[in-house]
Amino acid sequence: MRKRNLMILILLLTIAVIRLGKRYSLAGMPDLLTQHSTVETHSIQQALPWGELWEKEPPRDDPPGGSRGDICPIAPAIPVEIRVIWSTRPLFLWRGSMGRLEVRPQGSQQVLWSQTVTEEQSSLLYNGEALQPGSSYDWVSFDERDRPQFRVTFQVMGGEERDRISADLTRLQTQLQQEGATAEKIAYSKANYLAENQLWSDVLQQAYGVKNPSEDLVQFIQAIPEQFCPLSGVRGSKR
Repeated sequence: MRKRNLMILILLLTIAVIRLGKRYSLAGMPDLLTQHSTVETHSIQQALPWGELWEKEPPRDDPPGGSRGDICPIAPAIPVEIRVIWSTRPLFLWRGSMGRLEVRPQGSQQVLWSQTVTEEQSSLLYNGEALQPGSSYDWVSFDERDRPQFRVTFQVMGGEERDRISADLTRLQTQLQQEGATAEKIAYSKANYLAENQLWSDVLQQAYGVKNPSEDLVQFIQAIPEQFCPLSGVRGSKR
């Protein structure tokens, strides 16, 4: 009798353990599904169409690059036109080899900013005194032997147009921050807006300003030299 009671007790305990295990296992499933869904949603949110910005047709350096040797300026100025930019502290981008660059008031010999660059460099953020809205400046390039390479001109946007662009960018950033957007999402949205206004120097500056770029953004940045300075127009330049 005692043996039979013991077997019944063991059976009841076994059933209780099985039921308890199923209960906790099923209770944990919604959390796992929610976490998986959150990860998938986050991944989708990060997939930003940077490559589609090229459909807005940025200006190309169509003239052959022979007169400038192995260097092709990309931003903030290009040889084919006097480019208008929004930023008062622009990003300098180029394809090829450069030894030094200077920023001067247009047509002046006064040097406002000068930086030595290495052979491996192809970008440099201006960190001098803020440039003045409405003013024009020359970007003067020198090779490794300090021989002049080129001089191209750009203008910092001023007036009502600048006020409009600044207000739109501020409003856009505030809205996205309230929505909890990532830094790259904010940068992309600004870049898209700037591309629609053909402010390509500022588009590229937004792209370069993202600290932890996604794969799509990395591919966009890698495509910049060929978009603005095709190898056929730059002698001996490096990727």
